[in-house]
Amino acid sequence: MENEIQNSLAAEDNNAAIGFLGKLGNIFANPGKTFQSLDSKPTWLAPLLIIILLSIISTQFTFPLIMQTQLESFRSNPDISPEQLETIERQFTDEQMLQKSLMIGGQAIGIPVVFLILSGIFYLLGTVLLGGDSTFKKVFSVFIWSSLISTLGMIIKLPLVIAKSSVKISLSPALILSPDHIGGKLHTLLSSFDFFTIWFLAVFATGFGIIYKFSKQKAFVSIGVLWAVWIIISVVFSGFLKNFGM
Repeated sequence: MENEIQNSLAAEDNNAAIGFLGKLGNIFANPGKTFQSLDSKPTWLAPLLIIILLSIISTQFTFPLIMQTQLESFRSNPDISPEQLETIERQFTDEQMLQKSLMIGGQAIGIPVVFLILSGIFYLLGTVLLGGDSTFKKVFSVFIWSSLISTLGMIIKLPLVIAKSSVKISLSPALILSPDHIGGKLHTLLSSFDFFTIWFLAVFATGFGIIYKFSKQKAFVSIGVLWAVWIIISVVFSGFLKNFGM
């Protein structure tokens, strides 16, 4: 019995001793090991900076496509006169650098804010609704490290975005749909089953269970139900926007 206790304590010490590179590698290969370490000592700054930096780099490539998509939406709007369209196009050309700077600044500020809000939702889920015991810092840490999965997906999809000249790229069943379905209910539904989204959710559910000491089944079902609710809201909202031509 004494040996078992010593082995258990030694295992905990080893988990707590995992450095940044160890946690970074294991979040993709063995996430449970990373989350055991975060449960002992939650960290979040380094992965958050990586996510922000890679998002900004990605923006350098996707910004022209985003601008072109916005222009196309104006050009296809029958309520905009040729004179108005000419003015809009001139403004787009003149203010590109400003808009790009604002987008990059928005990422630097917006990503941490969004992560804080989402972590707060999951903290309430685990602590209030499910009666678990953890800290917001641990939830925040687990969410950020898990989000490296989504960031990897963003980098892998970048060549496809450039090749297809479209930011509407997902590795999901939505690939079978024609472009005119983009923005519709079916497209939104199928896009929700993106490979990297499912991978992220599975990894996050693993960490969520570890820091709250939930069973794997309870953690996965809880995150799965919340995800299903989000899909329903997204599908309904996307249909509403498409009906209004947005």
